[in-house]
Parts: sequence; structure tokens; C-alpha cells
Amino acid sequence: MFGSRVLMTFVLLAGVATAFCLGGPDPRTASGQLAACGGAASWKGVGYLEFEVRVKTTADLGSTSSYRWDRTHGYLRAAMPSATGTKLDAAIDVGSKSGGAWEDGAQLSGKKLGKAVNWALQRFTEDLMWLVFPLDWGALGVTVKPLPDVAGEGGVASPAVEVRSGAGTWRVTLDPATGRIRRTVLTRDGTAMTVTWDDWRAHGGVFFAHKRTVAETGETVEVEVIQALPEAPANVF
Repeated sequence: MFGSRVLMTFVLLAGVATAFCLGGPDPRTASGQLAACGGAASWKGVGYLEFEVRVKTTADLGSTSSYRWDRTHGYLRAAMPSATGTKLDAAIDVGSKSGGAWEDGAQLSGKKLGKAVNWALQRFTEDLMWLVFPLDWGALGVTVKPLPDVAGEGGVASPAVEVRSGAGTWRVTLDPATGRIRRTVLTRDGTAMTVTWDDWRAHGGVFFAHKRTVAETGETVEVEVIQALPEAPANVF
């Protein structure tokens, strides 16, 4: 009986590997994951990305951060709650990490401006990391290592991969049908965060997950990709 189970597991894992081999690039690789999310050409063609991120907790509806990001020229407009809960708006050159900011409509200067810009960049960097994580496996300093498949729902084997980046070590489980991310466990600073990825939709030919659920906190992160365009619309900034 034990031998039969081992044989069956081997057959299932081999079947998944063969399916990816026949159907396209292995999504457990940087190029394969990019292909599963729409392809390198589609992602390269997105020069402007506008999106909102809402974090909901079990106690309240949480808060929303809005971003208008010119990928081509590195310009960002961000609106979000500040560290103290006030309304913060910022216009930032991402490359130089400089710009202007307004708190509850009042323009900031000096140390207050510096703190506001740093806060907005910190929030943007974190939100963007999650949004484009599967698209950036080929980035400098990121290593990707395919892992043995894991048992999924209904006994169906799911591909797994380890991704190491500046954010930490990610153990990723992929959807066996689409190759896109289903679950991640991110370990950094000795703490693990388990996240389920749902509601994948295409914008500008690129797939983004519109919902993530954090197991440890019960938080739900809702993402709304408003526009994914070749270039920023006129007067958007």
C-alpha cells in the first residue's frame, strides 16, 4: 500500500511537470512566471500604472492608499494617511527621493517635508513590492529555485518555488492551472507572513492579484488597478 502511494505521488508530480513543459515555460522560473502573468512585452509596455490599496482589518474598514506612477520617468503622486492619521499627498521623483508634500492641504517644508516624503516612499515601496512581486523575479539580486511540488486541494499537486530577494525569503505555491501565485510565506527578520493571493485580473495585458489575505492577522488587502497604460495621460500629474 505504501509503495502504491509513493508511486501515485510520483505520477502526479510528473504529470504537473510535463503539463508545464508541454504548455509553456516553467512558471517556477523568472521568465516562466513573467509569462504566466502576461509576458515580458506586456509588462514592458506598461509605462504608467495607477492603483489603490485598501487594507481591511477585522475591526474596521482600514485605510486606502492611492498611487499614480510614471514608470518611464520615475514620477509618483501618492495619497494616503500619514503616520499620525492625517491626510497626506505627495509628489515625488522616485530616483532622487525628493519632492513636495501636503498634510491636510497645507504644504510642508523642512524636516516635516522630508519625513512626509520618506513615509510616502516607504508605503509605496511596500505596496508596489506586493503588487509586482511575480513580475520581478528576474530583477537584480533576486534568486529563484524550483522546489518539489506540494499537495493541494483535492490531492492535486501544486508547483512550488523559493524566491530570495531584499524583502526576505518567499516560499511560493502556484496554481497548477494558471501558474500564477496562489500562496506565499514570506520570512524576514525572523517573522513569517502567510498570504493567499486571489482575484487575478489582466490590465494592459498584465495579470495582477486584486486580493490578498494575511493568515496571521486576518487582514484583507484589496487592490484596484485603475489604469495600466503605455504612457502617463496628459495632465495626470
